Amino acid sequence: MSRTFTLFFIWLFCLKVTSGQDTKGEMAAYNIALGSLFAGVGAIINKKPDQKLGKVLLKGMSQGALGGYMVYQSKNLIGKIASRENTGYSWPAKITNSVGISIIENASLNRNFWEQININIGFNRFEIHTNNRFRIQYKILPISFITTGITFFTSKFEPRLSLENGEFIFSNDKVRATGLDGVAGATYGTVIILADDFRNNLGVLSHELIHVYQYYDFNAFNSIIHKPVSNIEFQSETLNKINKILYWDLQAPLLLGLYNLENIGREDYFDNFFENEAGFWSDRLFDFPVDQ
Repeated sequence: MSRTFTLFFIWLFCLKVTSGQDTKGEMAAYNIALGSLFAGVGAIINKKPDQKLGKVLLKGMSQGALGGYMVYQSKNLIGKIASRENTGYSWPAKITNSVGISIIENASLNRNFWEQININIGFNRFEIHTNNRFRIQYKILPISFITTGITFFTSKFEPRLSLENGEFIFSNDKVRATGLDGVAGATYGTVIILADDFRNNLGVLSHELIHVYQYYDFNAFNSIIHKPVSNIEFQSETLNKINKILYWDLQAPLLLGLYNLENIGREDYFDNFFENEAGFWSDRLFDFPVDQ
C-alpha cells in the first residue's frame, strides 16, 4: 500500500505544476500522464509473483498513456458541444471516454487493454468482458446511486438532456454549491444539476460534463486497491456476494478531498485545477459562477 500513498503525493505535485495549463497540448500531456501514472502504479501492485517488475511497469504505463490519450480526445469532443453548439458530440465523447478509462483500468489491474470495456452511465456500470467468453455484467456505483437518489427528490429530472448526453441531468430554480448561494450548474459525482435559466446553455453543460469525466478519471484508483480489497472479499462470503452487484466508486472521497485541497489559499473559489480544466473545455463561454 506504500506505493498507493506515493501515488497520492505525485498526483498532488502534478496538480500544482499543471494548474496553469491553457493549451490543448498541455491538456493532452496531463491526461496522458495521469493515465500512465495510475496504470503504472496499479500494474505494480497487481503484479503476479513470477512477472518481472520492469516489464510489468512498462506495459502498464504504455497502456495507461494510450488510455489517457483517448480520455483527452473524449474531453476534446465535449469541448465541441460548446464551441459548435451541438450536443451530438456527447455520445461519441461518452464512448471514447469509456474505452479510454477502460484501457487504464485494465492496465492498472495488470491485464491486456482489451480484456474488459466498462461503460458508466450515471450510477450504472456495464462491464463487457471480452476475454475467454463474451459476457456483459451489470453493476451499481453505490455512492453515485445515493447521490442520484437524493437529487431525484430535490430537483427536477431532465429526461431529454439525460438521453442526449448519457448522464443523469436535473434542474432546479436555484443551484447551490459549497460556500456559494447560487450557481449556473453543479456536479456531484456523476449527477449534474443545472439552474433553470441555464438548462439550454451548452457552455454550462459542457463544463459540468467535464466534471463528470473528472470523476471517471479516478476510476483506476479502484483498480489500484483491487488486490487488498480482494483479500478481504476472499474472507467474507457476504462481501463477495455484494461485490457481484456493486462497483465501489471509492474515488468519490479522494476527488472531493483533492478538489478542496486545491482551493486552500486561493482567493477565487473557481481558480483551481479542476475548474480550469472544465472551463477550458467549455470554451470559456461564460462569466457566471459554475461549480463542481
